[in-house]
Amino acid sequence: MANAGAGVPATPRGGVRLGIGIASAVIVLLFASANFLVLDYSIRQANDFVAETEKTLVKSEFRNQIEQVVLYQSGLSVWDKSFDELANGRLGEDFIRRDLRDWLWRESGFSWLVFARPSGETVLAMHNGIVVPGEEADGVRYWMSDLVKRATENYYAALRRTRDGWIVAKSMSNASASHGGVPQISATGMRVIEQVMSIVVVQAVVPRRLFIPDDRRSPVLMITVKPITAAMLADSERRLGLTGLGFSPITTDDDNLLTTGVGGDAYNPMVASWHPNRPGSFVWTMAVPHIAALIAIFVVVMGFGALKFSSLVRALERSEAKNAHLARHDALTGVLSRSGFDLAVNDLSAKGQRPFSIIAIDLDRFKAVNDRHGHAAGDEVLRAMAARFMARIGDRGVVARLGGDEFAVLLPDIADREDTLPLAESFVRDAQVPVPFEGQLLQLGGSAGIGAFPEHGRTPHAIMLAADAALYAAKNAGRNRAQYGVARAADAASDIEAA
Repeated sequence: MANAGAGVPATPRGGVRLGIGIASAVIVLLFASANFLVLDYSIRQANDFVAETEKTLVKSEFRNQIEQVVLYQSGLSVWDKSFDELANGRLGEDFIRRDLRDWLWRESGFSWLVFARPSGETVLAMHNGIVVPGEEADGVRYWMSDLVKRATENYYAALRRTRDGWIVAKSMSNASASHGGVPQISATGMRVIEQVMSIVVVQAVVPRRLFIPDDRRSPVLMITVKPITAAMLADSERRLGLTGLGFSPITTDDDNLLTTGVGGDAYNPMVASWHPNRPGSFVWTMAVPHIAALIAIFVVVMGFGALKFSSLVRALERSEAKNAHLARHDALTGVLSRSGFDLAVNDLSAKGQRPFSIIAIDLDRFKAVNDRHGHAAGDEVLRAMAARFMARIGDRGVVARLGGDEFAVLLPDIADREDTLPLAESFVRDAQVPVPFEGQLLQLGGSAGIGAFPEHGRTPHAIMLAADAALYAAKNAGRNRAQYGVARAADAASDIEAA
């Protein structure tokens, strides 16, 4: 009896426990591996998304800087006085001192200012505010010969024959890219000039009226070089939330730098570079210890992983919202930027035949405030005017700063002269109210022009042209007034072609 159970095998509980343990370990390991792979993929996608967003912002930043330089230069290159000064083939001393040295160099910081003919003859060369012999500019002009050629081609392509001369035609397709009063005949690029990355603009000197007599058909080109200073880069870093923004050779291969071409210039051997924001590295550092804990504590790690993914999505959403806001709003005033305004107008026009109007506003004597009181005063004026215009318009429309001292107001569902003209006149009155600055009252003025859909055209471009034309009419009539637009035959023809 003592041996009755000797032949019965023992229950294999130890093996089952081992199998369950191994199976559990495999399941946890597979789950941890799956989370590791998903996290790694998400990190790479997050880094790629942020990188592409930063590239877009950097390109937009330098594109805006180039547009600002074009607008500054156009103040002299598209000007009756500049064209008349060149009538005898040279520039007067008073013009050089007052308009070139005191304004364009001291105010805008151009390192080189050259007037030259396409054949290579130099009319005037100025380096850091000092007139120098023309041959000293030859080395600089060598690096921008393609821009000189392109600007010359653009100029001749824009000429249209008239009965007693030539007229410089404005480009209808690109007119929204810059100020409506500036013809699209410039050539721009970014080059390394004197070991400093610079913005180069080349444009033929033409009168504001855009009429060229037969004996003046051969152009004089105005060439400007605007160095990109450390202060400009620091300001861009602050606006974009980047670090280490600068320029590197196009062949650079540094994993710690993110690069992108800027300026749309194929001849530029340099690219913009900066230290990218990489949210993935932060997530990786924080998540690795918890992934290790996943092997032993399945449920806890699952909840923690879900929380981390949720935090990552929220961080990306906040980043995307911030970047979208920066891309569409003016950093100084908080109102819409030119690109944001264009999007608003195009979105409104795409909704059908709803009437709308655009009020173009330009501050009078703004340059005098900048010259006398400095750019800080000018910035305060722009902020004050933007705040007044936004308070005036309320929820009836949107306000945008198009560049410099130019503003625009978009009024959805408002297109009657009886409604828009009093409102435009109120903007003019707002502009005439002095702006306090450091114990002083800065006195300015303003002019406004109105374009309405469909009265002045059926495309956003036509409406903007009508508003700009009305604005210039108001300025020519004595400033400090508002002018309602007038539909022109040329605009109607343009609308037909666009349709």
